[in-house]
Amino acid sequence: MSKATKAIKKILLVLCSLFALVGVVLGAGAFEFWLFLRSPASPQPGVRQVMIRSGMNAASVAQLLSAEGIITDAKKFYLLCLLRKADQKLKAGEYACLPLSTPGQILEQMVSGRAIIQRVTLPEGSTVHDVARILQEKGLASATEIMRLALDGDFIWSNGLRVSSLEGYLFPETYFFQKTQGERAMLKAMVRQFWRHLPEGWERRTAELGLGLREIVIMASMVEKEAMVDFERPIIAGVFYNRLKQKMPLQSDPTAVYDLSDFSGPISGRHLRRSSPYNTYQNQGLPIGPICNPGAKSLWAVLYPEHVSYLYFVSNHDGTHQFSETLAEHNKAVARSHQKQRDLAHQGDARLGRQSLAPGIGNQREKEALK
Repeated sequence: MSKATKAIKKILLVLCSLFALVGVVLGAGAFEFWLFLRSPASPQPGVRQVMIRSGMNAASVAQLLSAEGIITDAKKFYLLCLLRKADQKLKAGEYACLPLSTPGQILEQMVSGRAIIQRVTLPEGSTVHDVARILQEKGLASATEIMRLALDGDFIWSNGLRVSSLEGYLFPETYFFQKTQGERAMLKAMVRQFWRHLPEGWERRTAELGLGLREIVIMASMVEKEAMVDFERPIIAGVFYNRLKQKMPLQSDPTAVYDLSDFSGPISGRHLRRSSPYNTYQNQGLPIGPICNPGAKSLWAVLYPEHVSYLYFVSNHDGTHQFSETLAEHNKAVARSHQKQRDLAHQGDARLGRQSLAPGIGNQREKEALK
């Protein structure tokens, strides 16, 4: 055998050894990757939550998941993203990862965007301060940023509104938000619902009433704060219209305390006497803006009020009101209301017994003392 032949054999032997070694390494790596794909990071119980923020790339997401103990190997997870062509498809959001989820399941969850969705209910009559507080308590938004945006003229105009504040236009409803949506998107969703819930033909109807949308929302917010039962909403709206026509002060109790950040009730004569552009005891006509975010029924009530001859109403302390046409009738109703209030207080019913003087256009004696 020639030396050349022996040399070729040695080279071939070395190459075969190298190929075999590479094969073993690749096989081991493939087996290790196969195990990675089928094994959860930890068998420990408990859901792990992780926030994938907008703009994070696949490598950053892999590092975060590894640091949080959701996966065992960041490099392998990144490789999985590449192999499945998912590196550009990961969606931002807050995710809840089950303890026995495999890397493939976690990746599929983030590609499909199955993030945690928070259920948020804004009650009818909520103020913009309430909205900010609720969203912050849910961990969805900064209350400070919500309040800033609610007064941001450019942002307000971008929602099709020509007003100075979003108060009155954040429709009270149940929403489903994700943390990554941001304050702007959440507020826009609420304003969109406001527009959707305006009754069909509202523009024609406001023209018939001689009012603009802003005035409709302001009065609806007052109805929302005064009414507790739905059938009274159009009646209360009718009373407000009657008083406006006769140039009588609206004297709605909730307007006197709207801009008191520390108010917790009950409403007293001191509140009714305070100077405020919202206080309809001290100012003629409507307040300068809405005092809450009214629901659809209050908006409808103001657009289509009951045609009544009442000028007054006072609480019956059971959720309803006593309506009166004359001052004499009203004063009698007020006396009965006060007596019932005292009776309830004596019975120890703190919830009902501590209501305001006579919620609504109710406490004529107090009003006379204000003159």
